[in-house]
Amino acid sequence: MRSMKWIIVFSGVGIFCFSSGCASQRAKLEAVGPREAAPDVILITISTLRADRVGGFGYERDTTPSYDGFASQNVFFKKAFATSSWMMPAHGSIFTSQYPSAHGATHIEKVLGGEHSTLAEVLREKGYFCVGFCCGPRLSEEYGFARGFDLYDDYSVSLMLDSVTFGDERSIDIDGCRTNNLINSAAIRWLENNTHKPFFMFVHYYDNHWDYLPPAPYDRLYDPDYEGPIDGTQIAREPLYSNPPDKRDIRHIVALYDGEVKKTDKNLAEMLEFLQARRLLESSIVIVLGDHGEQFYEHGHTSHHGLFEELIHIPLAVSIPDTQVKGRVIDSLVSQVDIMPTVLDYLEIPIPDRCHGKSLKPLIEGKVNTVNQFVFAEYTGGAVPDTYALRSTRYKCFEQSGDWFAYDLLQDPTEQHRILPHDFPQQVKTLQDSLKQLVPAIAGTTEPNSTTTAPQKAPNSLP
Repeated sequence: MRSMKWIIVFSGVGIFCFSSGCASQRAKLEAVGPREAAPDVILITISTLRADRVGGFGYERDTTPSYDGFASQNVFFKKAFATSSWMMPAHGSIFTSQYPSAHGATHIEKVLGGEHSTLAEVLREKGYFCVGFCCGPRLSEEYGFARGFDLYDDYSVSLMLDSVTFGDERSIDIDGCRTNNLINSAAIRWLENNTHKPFFMFVHYYDNHWDYLPPAPYDRLYDPDYEGPIDGTQIAREPLYSNPPDKRDIRHIVALYDGEVKKTDKNLAEMLEFLQARRLLESSIVIVLGDHGEQFYEHGHTSHHGLFEELIHIPLAVSIPDTQVKGRVIDSLVSQVDIMPTVLDYLEIPIPDRCHGKSLKPLIEGKVNTVNQFVFAEYTGGAVPDTYALRSTRYKCFEQSGDWFAYDLLQDPTEQHRILPHDFPQQVKTLQDSLKQLVPAIAGTTEPNSTTTAPQKAPNSLP
C-alpha cells in the first residue's frame, strides 16, 4: 500500500500534488538522518530501446542525440544486458538486483516478491524520499513495484487520458497513446516543488513500446515516401506478429519505431535540460538505460519474446557526481542486476548479500577491467517456450525446454547459425555446465551448501 494518500489535480498549468502525510514523513527523515551531503539518485528507464538503434552504437540514423550526449559526457556501457526481454522481469531485476526467477515478476499473473528489499526500500530506510513516475501497465502498484516509494504515481497519466473521453466508457489503450510528455510534466513539476533531500526518483518512458504511432513529424521522418498498408498498429498481434510482410513494409515498421525512439529522446532531452538547469545533473547519481530491446523478424517475430541480442542488449549510461570519471566507455559485460549494488556502493550503504549483481564502482573507476565473466538472462513469460541463456564475451549458450544450442557471437553476431551440443567448443561446454547450476540456484531450488552456486550469492562468475 502507498504510505501516503495523494490527490492529483490537473489544470491548464500543470499537476499539483497534495499529501496528507508530509509532516510525518519529514519527521521520519529527520529521525533517520542520511549522511551529510548524500547525493540524490535519479533512475530513468526507457521502454523497448534496443542498443543497435542508439547512435552511440553506430546507428546511421540520428535517433538519440540527447542520450548520446549524456553517455559521451559520463560513463557509457557498451555491453550492458537486460535480465529478460520485457518490462516486468527486467524492472524487477533493476529494482531488486535479483534475477527474474528469484524476484518472481516473470508473468502477468505474478508479482514482485516481497521477501527481498527493493532499492527504494533500502534508500528510504536511509532517509531518502522516494518517488516514481510511470504508466507502463506492468509496473503498477498491484504488481509490487511501488514498494518503498513515498509517492508512486502509476495512475495520473491514465486518469488524464481517461478524462479526455468525456464519459465514454471505452477504456484508453495505453499502447496507442502519447504518455512521455505527461510523465515529464508530473516529474518535473514534482522536482520544481520538492523540498526533500536527499531523494530517489524513478522515471519510466513508455512510448517506444508498440504500437508504433509517433506524432508528426516523427511519423514520416525516416520513411516519408511510404504508401503501403502498415500504420504502426497491431504490430504484436497476428497476423503481423509471426508472418513477416515484404521487406519494404518491414523497413517502414523500423522507420516508425525509429520515429518513436527519436521522439522519446526529445523527452529525455527535456528532462536532462531541466536537471542541468537545477544543477541536479552534476550533483546526483543519474542512470539512464533501456529496459529491453525489440525484434523486427530477425528471428521470425515482432515484439519482445526471447533472449536474442536484439532483445536483451541495451544502452546504459551513468553519471557519478564529484568524480573525475567522465567520457569513459566500458566494453565489459554488465547486467541490470548490477545497478542496485552500484548505487548502494557509491552511497556507502552496505550491499545486501542476497543481491545477484555486483557493484560497478571498481569498473567505473578503472580499478578492474571486468566484474562479470558472463551475464544471465531468462524468459518465462509464456509467449515462447521457457528460455535461459548465459552470455560470455564471445559465446551465448541457450537452454530452451530441454534443448541446448549456442551461438558464436564473434562469427555470427546476429545469431542465425546454431551450434548444437555435439559441436560445442570447450568454452560453450563450460557455459552449459554453469547454466545447469545457475537456473535451479537462482530459483532457490538447491540447498545453499550444495556444490552449485547458492542463490543468495552473485551468480556471474565462471566456476
